[in-house]
Amino acid sequence: MTTILNSDFFKLWRNIGFRLLPIATIICTVVTACFMLFVQSGATVEGEVFTAVDVFGFIPVGSLGAYALTTISNLYGFIVVVFSGLFISTEFAQGTIRNALCAGASRSKVYLSKLAVNAVMLILCMSVSTLTFIASFTALYGFGDPAGFITNTVLVLGMQVLYHLVYAAIGCLLAFLVPNIAFSVGVGLVFVGLQGVLVEICSAFDVLNPLAPFIPHYYIMRLTENFHDAAFLAHGAAVSIIFVLATVVIGCLLFKRQDIK
Repeated sequence: MTTILNSDFFKLWRNIGFRLLPIATIICTVVTACFMLFVQSGATVEGEVFTAVDVFGFIPVGSLGAYALTTISNLYGFIVVVFSGLFISTEFAQGTIRNALCAGASRSKVYLSKLAVNAVMLILCMSVSTLTFIASFTALYGFGDPAGFITNTVLVLGMQVLYHLVYAAIGCLLAFLVPNIAFSVGVGLVFVGLQGVLVEICSAFDVLNPLAPFIPHYYIMRLTENFHDAAFLAHGAAVSIIFVLATVVIGCLLFKRQDIK
């Protein structure tokens, strides 16, 4: 397993996405921070002044920069499925997965190694985004109250990464299911895009409302308002882990039956 992981991370290091995605994340984060500044500075809607507190639920000082990750968290679902499709489908096209199997690597280890690469890219982008938010907000608004800063930052980032691992696992499954870039990226983007709609539909109807907490995206959308709810965090972690494990089991079983040419 170590050999496969080392090989995959070496290929990740040479992959253009490894450099472009964190840069794109930084740009998006800075733009979001500047938008918050614009809102807080007195943008008006129908003559009424509103602030960043009204829109985002908190004043975006540096010490609370980690919370801002939730304002663009939907972006990371799209990022990880795109990266999965590009990275893994390219591996199929170049024959490196076939070569690994011919060299004696088990299919389960190959699958888990690709998932690990997806997870590392996700963690990298979200960590870069969090640090950029904190630096941007500190420069724009000051650092604020340092009480609980490290604990809150680690918890918010950790929960966001855990929730988005579902999309890393889905992206990996799609890329192995049909090793075609257009298919895996296209279906992955549609899947991520529909999750928010599905949560809103379930939340809007009383008969479907109990289903919403069983949709992983529900926890991505509701983290800010339920950050101090231990039951919410625990349930979200359980749902995410179950989805990831189920996806991995299904993916490994399908890959074992797949004819690699």
